[in-house]
Amino acid sequence: LQNGMDVIDSILDDDSTNNNNASSLLTPNQRNGLYELKKTLLSTTTLLSTSTRKNLEDESTSLIKRTTTSHIPQQLFKNNARDDCTSQYLLSEFAGIDPTPSSKLSKWKILKQTMNANGFINGLQQMSSSSNLMDAAAPKEWYELDCDTRMQLAKHLSWKNLMKWDFDIFKISDLCHGKPLLFVGWAILASPHSQRIIQMEETEEEKGYNFLETYNITPKCMIDFLRAIEDGYVHDNPYHNNIHAADVLQTTHSFLEEMNAKNLDSSTKLQLFSLLVGAAIHDVGHPGYNNAFQSNSLSQKALTYNDNSVLENYHISLAFRMIFDPNNNGGDTTNSEINIFQGMDREDFVTCKKLMTEAILGTDLTFHFTKLEEIKNLSADRTNNDNKDVDSYSWKVMKFLMHMADISNLAKKKSISIQWTDRVLSEFFRQGDKEREMGLPISPLCDRTTTSRPQSQMGFISFIIRPSFEALQEHLSSIGTTVLPLVQANYEFWEQKHKEEKEKKNKNMNNKISLSIKEQPNGETTVAADEGGRQVASVKEEDRAKTCKIVVPSAA
Repeated sequence: LQNGMDVIDSILDDDSTNNNNASSLLTPNQRNGLYELKKTLLSTTTLLSTSTRKNLEDESTSLIKRTTTSHIPQQLFKNNARDDCTSQYLLSEFAGIDPTPSSKLSKWKILKQTMNANGFINGLQQMSSSSNLMDAAAPKEWYELDCDTRMQLAKHLSWKNLMKWDFDIFKISDLCHGKPLLFVGWAILASPHSQRIIQMEETEEEKGYNFLETYNITPKCMIDFLRAIEDGYVHDNPYHNNIHAADVLQTTHSFLEEMNAKNLDSSTKLQLFSLLVGAAIHDVGHPGYNNAFQSNSLSQKALTYNDNSVLENYHISLAFRMIFDPNNNGGDTTNSEINIFQGMDREDFVTCKKLMTEAILGTDLTFHFTKLEEIKNLSADRTNNDNKDVDSYSWKVMKFLMHMADISNLAKKKSISIQWTDRVLSEFFRQGDKEREMGLPISPLCDRTTTSRPQSQMGFISFIIRPSFEALQEHLSSIGTTVLPLVQANYEFWEQKHKEEKEKKNKNMNNKISLSIKEQPNGETTVAADEGGRQVASVKEEDRAKTCKIVVPSAA
């Protein structure tokens, strides 16, 4: 504790003659925060006495006994001493009860927060030793941009612009040289610190989630995490790549801002963090070939996850293995440089991982209609619900919002939507070519010889996009004025393209039936298309005087 307070004192030492002094780089809010942190460290030193620990253990035992556990053998609780591993195992594995002292006990929580604070202090100490505290709070790629590009990017990454539905993720990708997830993720997840750097100013009302303070994450750790996740995406995929990930993250953020989610009760804070981080990782490692291909080809992923939400399970697993699997991080137990969860209470981490898993599994399109029905039946009127129901309502809507962000391409403005259509069909057709080559069934919309581009988009709007956003309108009223008009405009665009496609097809068919009649020695008249001379129909000479019915095969 004393070391932590010494670090705070060294940072707060106001040497106005030294421009590189850490204190000179802190905002007033940051300085006040360090003062409060020092007070917390001082106030918790009295909790370390032996008698206090005994009181806390007694309080913990009492709490466990008060739990409603009438269906569990009570002897297990009596035997539940620290050295009774059997009772602890049985309570944990067969009753779902954590026999360790609850982290919700106020005094233990203060101690845990103190330990986390010391970790945060150590991070500050490392940062303050650098020549510029701001260098550790922004990606190095930010400072590698030229001044003009940085000014343009700052405009696009402002909090106000990040909230917009017509946010142009392709423009962002171009400006930041193909690292949209790093920059968009930093601007959102590291806010308001990132916004302060991006806008080069500090306002009285700072916009952001304050995840870094809440979960004791250093800016550098968040940046390194985002960089690692972006590197985990397959950039050669036309659609399921880092640009798509950044788009889903920004769209989810836009939904949450419209939902005013930050002003919900404090228990929703972890839900917000879980959802937004989940959006960032939701397709990491996507191979560019969908679940149907994985199952039909008996891929290793399909065999691992038994054909159940194969890729969704894979994305979650890969993201956490990047942090916690020694085989993926050079042999360390955890990759602390990118472990954004290391400052969390264990209980918060377990909950966070569960929420992220739920949200990402919810992007499996197989369950779309089930989820849509659930949203339709979810009451938008929460005034008569208790807090638990509010949490349940909020999380159900949030999960569906991320799912819709994942498939929102046809609800964006036309210039952006068309680019996504081209990308997704390019990836589909690549899969269809692979399926044909391997002798597998060609998945729907993956056959480039039969798939109609306009019809595929019209069908997706009619059966998926429009009904889903109409259902969401009951919970987010602005969808009616912001999103649904774009959905209708895109439908009309593809409807017109479909008409043009039909007219072109009919014209080509008429050209093929511009017939040249060739007399055959056997008296048979061959009716052939005048391009290539391919025979398409024939009649006998004696039948010419009769009603002549020419049947054009479908292959023509």
